[in-house]
Amino acid sequence: MTSVPTYTLLFSSLVISLFLFTVPASSADPQTQELIDKICRQMEDYGFCNQTFSANLKSPLTDLVGLTQITIEITIQNASNDFVYAKSILDKATDPDMIKVLTECVKDYQAIRGSFIKAMKLFMLRDYKGMLNYELPNSKSVALCQEGFSSAKPGPNPYFILIERNRQLRILIAMSVVAGHYLVSCSHCFWCFSLSYAYDM
Repeated sequence: MTSVPTYTLLFSSLVISLFLFTVPASSADPQTQELIDKICRQMEDYGFCNQTFSANLKSPLTDLVGLTQITIEITIQNASNDFVYAKSILDKATDPDMIKVLTECVKDYQAIRGSFIKAMKLFMLRDYKGMLNYELPNSKSVALCQEGFSSAKPGPNPYFILIERNRQLRILIAMSVVAGHYLVSCSHCFWCFSLSYAYDM
């Protein structure tokens, strides 16, 4: 019986997960959607940003604090998954150049995860400036990994899959930073905190 390459199965799983990810788990209240739009209109991919929020709302009525928590949680989750995926490719790599690139990616994903775990702790303490300080440097980390895969072709190959994962992580980091800036700059604004909390702080 012919076996299916692991990277083909992983690519298929990614396509399926991306399809499922586009189905909102909860429709946002108009006020919540307005907050989402304020963040997502600053992203390179509005659709991905909007879908991320919609799929992870615990309540249709969520304020900026709740949306910020979503960005941190999903960034930690994706960085963790990307670390595991990049490590699985690295363990099988034989090309010296790819080994170098993948080693950088594994290091970067681990660092991003660690930074956002620290950011989450400060978020829970409502130290939003401190939270933002841990989030800001991570855009450079994800860019270092991306640089090594400029020649990867679209399709079911492990490097192209990692490029897409990297793109999503880059957007999630940007979402976290933008939401964090809003919390820091307008902590007393009505539109930031006018909604009922959807999360226990």
